Amino acid sequence: MCLAETVSSPDRIRAFCRVAHWREMAQLEALVGEATAEECDLEAALFGETDARVIAGMLEEYLTERLAPIDDALFYRRGTGIVVGLRLVNGLEAVLKAHRWRVSLERLTAVQVFQAELARSGLPAPSPLLSPTPLGSAIVTVEELLPGAPAGGSRPEIRREMATGLFGFVSAARAWSGAEELGVGAFLEPAEGSPYPEPHDLRFDFAATAAGADWIDELAWQARCVLEQVSSPLVVGHLDWQAGNLGFFHGRLAAIYDWDSVSRAPEPVIVGVASAEFSTDWSRGVGPPSTAEMQAFIAEYEAARGSRFEDGERELLGAANLLTCAHGARCQHSDGLLGTGRSASGAGGWIELLNIHPFAGEGTDDPSVESRHLP
Repeated sequence: MCLAETVSSPDRIRAFCRVAHWREMAQLEALVGEATAEECDLEAALFGETDARVIAGMLEEYLTERLAPIDDALFYRRGTGIVVGLRLVNGLEAVLKAHRWRVSLERLTAVQVFQAELARSGLPAPSPLLSPTPLGSAIVTVEELLPGAPAGGSRPEIRREMATGLFGFVSAARAWSGAEELGVGAFLEPAEGSPYPEPHDLRFDFAATAAGADWIDELAWQARCVLEQVSSPLVVGHLDWQAGNLGFFHGRLAAIYDWDSVSRAPEPVIVGVASAEFSTDWSRGVGPPSTAEMQAFIAEYEAARGSRFEDGERELLGAANLLTCAHGARCQHSDGLLGTGRSASGAGGWIELLNIHPFAGEGTDDPSVESRHLP
């Protein structure tokens, strides 16, 4: 940051600023380079560039023109999109996200209006700083960096806080239930001829990895049939309610991230999806919960709600949970055959979980997976 009191002349001030700018740009370039050392297909798809220096320059120019120059680069993370944490020279700490999957300017604009309202209502929602704008092939949003520490979702007190927090989110959003501009959940919009939505990560190739996945797809279709036959009122929820998308402070929910995952779905579907993945935090190598932990999450949500779901709602909840597990297993299967991603080590994780899922019949004949059943 340029501080006049640290230098004594305009020329020295300008020189100081040039050095500071070079240093911070070098830090951002280094983060981009480290993240793209092995693959850069996401950057190519979003920015049309793979060179770390060029990408860092694009982000610097984007923020300087609209908000403020970069003072420090905090993190650079790749996933469904690209998320960059930055400190700006005006003192703001901001998160820039380049979106790729299931987004439009209209939907992200509606999500920001919703997000800002929930922030004003007292939920730990980061305030938007810039309206959604195209950058390359991406749509970019910028919001304040709301601090929060990671926490293990499998810890009973954190699981309970997450279940209660999800009910608080759904309750605060009741007035938005009719907001069609927010869109519907991904699992309610499958790709043509598939029980799953379009893969959210470029590394997954379901067509090329179909061999051996029949049993997974069969269970997914079983769940899909239930979801398509049941009609239930839509509410607004967060459809990626997992530990990796939340921040905590002394065990309490302090920050909600990943707001492009906000959409409309029946309440049992929102809970079913969350119960299947609430413990996951891929940045820390933490996978899905056990079936017992899933059931505990559902019970804790119902306790916060003050009533149990009715039989028809529980069927819908179970189908959403099963489809989430099947989708995770299908992604893991793709990773295993292609040798990509965090699931490439073999059995376990989603595949093992799906094999013992309470709604998954007799499981799989795959000899690499130990078959177990709930008591």
